[in-house]
Amino acid sequence: MPISGRPRQRMSNLPTLATGEPILHRWFVIAMLVLAPIAVGVTIWALLSIPDGTIPPAARRPPGDGMVTIERGDAQLAETTDTEPGRGCGENIMLVGDSGSRAAARRALGAACQLVATGAFPQAATGLQEWIAANGQLRMATFERSGVDSSARMESGTIVVELNAKFLFEDATRAAPTLLHQLVLISDDRWPGEVVGATTELGAARVQLEACERLTFVDSPPRGCGDVAELLALDDPRQQLIAAGFRGD
Repeated sequence: MPISGRPRQRMSNLPTLATGEPILHRWFVIAMLVLAPIAVGVTIWALLSIPDGTIPPAARRPPGDGMVTIERGDAQLAETTDTEPGRGCGENIMLVGDSGSRAAARRALGAACQLVATGAFPQAATGLQEWIAANGQLRMATFERSGVDSSARMESGTIVVELNAKFLFEDATRAAPTLLHQLVLISDDRWPGEVVGATTELGAARVQLEACERLTFVDSPPRGCGDVAELLALDDPRQQLIAAGFRGD
């Protein structure tokens, strides 16, 4: 009997039940049963066919140019340009940015100075002196290339080292190893002017890894520590760096 007293409408050209409900053609049902597992299989195949996007260790810090050590893409810097001098070995380095940025930079530089003071990082110590001689600045920045932890650039006779703004949201001493990495790159006698050499970058990776091993991290080590460990584990890391764009030297 029709519900609510309303007669059911019969669908034109379609078989119906006694109640007037349309019945799907048997071939359509069979087709759906066959196509469903095929669709699932195609989806799985497509997902497995997509590259995982993993960047080789040698390319995770892409080389810059004659004025930039590591290519970090566009960088967003704090509009506030207040300054204060660093401390310890960095007393001649100017920390630039808002109060939070300067506090993070101060902590990172202080930890880097403690590592340099051990005498175990002569290349970084040389880079520090060159940084100071070039009216060095240290800033926090948001990089377009989010996987890059640090970069340095020559601007109007000043070497500006930039640390990834992610260190604003964690203990900034975790940035000390990548800061030492930049100091080694700055020590390259052909930079600024030419792309950083593969040998210099390889030395910087070794310095960064040793710095990572000397520091004690409350949480897991920074991602950069794992990156340099993977790079140094390659059969021929120097050649891999040259292939990634670093200067053959």
